[in-house]
Amino acid sequence: MRSALVLALLLAACATPAGRSVGDCDASWRDVESVVVRPGSGGTKTETVPIDCMRRVDQKRVRIGFSMPPGPACYTLSGVDVVEAADAVSIALWVTAIADPAAGACPEEATRTATEIDLEAPVADRSLLDGSAAD
Repeated sequence: MRSALVLALLLAACATPAGRSVGDCDASWRDVESVVVRPGSGGTKTETVPIDCMRRVDQKRVRIGFSMPPGPACYTLSGVDVVEAADAVSIALWVTAIADPAAGACPEEATRTATEIDLEAPVADRSLLDGSAAD
């Protein structure tokens, strides 16, 4: 019990999570292809994308549903920013347009995508926030 309190205080001292609360990913997200972060992908433009939903996968793992931007450029998930505190976790996803002419045809519409990340501490009853919506 004492170690949990110390951990909570340490997490709260680091930063304050900010963003909007998002809903739990429903069954329609179950078969959405998951991608991994590809930092340094040689892209030309980096931007955050809104998170559609999040779901706790296990004690410290979260699955995040979002939409890749539409073409004409192809995009890759290039970064994830996580801010954890005792009562909330803020997550921001960064995408980058791929600067590769051999990337092929890119979707003309936004594409539902997912990724999974591990947190430093258990999700427990902490709020999951979309950090791209932080003021």
